[in-house]
Amino acid sequence: MLAVRARQGGPANRLPLHQFLRLIAGHGRMMEHGAAATNDDLVQSLKRGGVIQSDRVQRAMQLCPRDHFVPPVHRDEALIDAPIRVEAHDFNISAPHMHATCLEALALQPGHKFLDVGSGCGILTAAGAYLVGRSGMAVGFDVRRECIQMGRESLRQLVANSPEFAATACPVRFELQNVFTPAFKWLGQFDRVHVGASCPPDRLAPLVALLRPEGGLIVVPVAPNDLRVITKRPNGTVTQKVISQVRFSDLEVPSEAEVLLATLRCERRQRTAPADHPSTFADDVAAIVAASPASTPSAAAGNGCTFAPSPMPTPCGSFSEAPGAFMPGSSPGSAGEGMPPTPQGGGGGLRRLSKLFSSCSSGFGGSDHAMAEAGMAGPQPASPSAASASGSAAPPVRLQPEELGEPDCLLVGAGWTIPVHRSVLRQRCDHFRARCDRGWADSSADRVAVPDHFSHEAVDAFLHYCYHDSMQECVDPQEAVSVLHVALFYSCPRLVHLCELRLAQLLRAGSGAAAADKRAARRNGKAPAAAADGAELDEEGLADAAAALLGIADDNGLAHLRAVALDWIVHHYEAVARTEAYHNLSREQVALVAEEACRLHAAMIRHIQRMAEQPPLPDPSY
Repeated sequence: MLAVRARQGGPANRLPLHQFLRLIAGHGRMMEHGAAATNDDLVQSLKRGGVIQSDRVQRAMQLCPRDHFVPPVHRDEALIDAPIRVEAHDFNISAPHMHATCLEALALQPGHKFLDVGSGCGILTAAGAYLVGRSGMAVGFDVRRECIQMGRESLRQLVANSPEFAATACPVRFELQNVFTPAFKWLGQFDRVHVGASCPPDRLAPLVALLRPEGGLIVVPVAPNDLRVITKRPNGTVTQKVISQVRFSDLEVPSEAEVLLATLRCERRQRTAPADHPSTFADDVAAIVAASPASTPSAAAGNGCTFAPSPMPTPCGSFSEAPGAFMPGSSPGSAGEGMPPTPQGGGGGLRRLSKLFSSCSSGFGGSDHAMAEAGMAGPQPASPSAASASGSAAPPVRLQPEELGEPDCLLVGAGWTIPVHRSVLRQRCDHFRARCDRGWADSSADRVAVPDHFSHEAVDAFLHYCYHDSMQECVDPQEAVSVLHVALFYSCPRLVHLCELRLAQLLRAGSGAAAADKRAARRNGKAPAAAADGAELDEEGLADAAAALLGIADDNGLAHLRAVALDWIVHHYEAVARTEAYHNLSREQVALVAEEACRLHAAMIRHIQRMAEQPPLPDPSY
């Protein structure tokens, strides 16, 4: 029988109840109580009490001091072996003995991929990053943005102040994510999962889906009081074992309807995500410089054309000493040979788009961050990992005036001419490369005509891309369609990709703002506010634009823009079906809309059936 009195037997030596319960939960191991003088003292007391058993877990907890991770207002509680309630952010930081117990049960090894669900202040995620080492991976999920920021900042300071941790631990990634709402990229990715809050027994199966097919292990508190180890074996069998009785706050569990909606949204994002289209600018610049020695005389000089020495494109897309000078052209009759079909700029679809874009353009500028997220930023370092390994970012690749020399070709439009470098056009454009490589009759002409229906601004933006590898920020959204036509005509796949991203971003931004307003109104218990006349025009314009963009995308094989337009039409069908642009779609394009709607309906039914048929995990052993 377990004695609860000291040998002297006096009432003053009676074991406190909380220590008695902790002793039972710890299988007979006694831990010291009270505040430790330092984090090392706290860890040593856990070691003496038998909670910490391995030297690796001991070192992990020493390198991740608790007083470093708790908010400053709670620092005086940090070195006490007890939970901390962070009322300001509505979460708890588990007691050190519980962190040690979970780390021991996880048995993290170098190279493991580790997920910490409910990462909170980030201390257990950091300890896990040390245990899995540089060859491993550590990820923290939390539903509170404040916790994500707290964890990131604590890790940043820890890396800066602890050379041993910085040299030994893997990078830590914190994500704002509810583990029950799907993020498909994480399914089947982890060797070990820790859950920092109590999970209902009927929601354990989604956690098992996070483990790798080869198997893995989950340490999770399960309501009402179990601390369980769930083991998945390579043959797919799953077992549970209760290793202690604990008390945790509840995990935030969404309803099944919320999980279904989140699953559909996640699939929607995947379906409309753009394909990767890496830049070739660094290689192109090297080839351009090799073909354009600064000493090369201007080919156009013999024709009486005078060029300013080494003009370069400005951020607005024109040569600094030749305003508006910037565009490639083609000879009538031969330019379109072998090229993709190109919509004409004066078509009715563009006129309809123009109404929308002129009303939406003021809110569509896009920050540098948004442009980078969409992939519309300028050239990036060829190897980010190499740049980070060297401790500094690689400098951006640029075309220097002294390397290009004088322009050697003159592009002629309707009322304007632009001097350009033939080597730039040849290297950056499949169209001009084909002209040169196939020996077209006008491939060496000093003056090249530009089709009349291409606007000066659109070709100006096209040349900005050729020289800078980015899409002009000053391009109005309505011009994106015109730039797209130029990019298709001159066969510049990456510029086509950037135009697709910009037009897709327009639809997403418009529908996202409207949806956010409606969600906010519902949260406040109010009906959505009536739209102003201008807002109604914008919504009508978005519906019209979605149909027009579907036609353009389908006609020209633009897979990303077609996916985004189809998605928008299916989710706003009632509004789109009333537009002129929708009625102008071909029979085949209307069939695409019907196919997309049927596919989404079938996917929803499939998810509902899967959720209904998901078997429970086997009962745990003790």
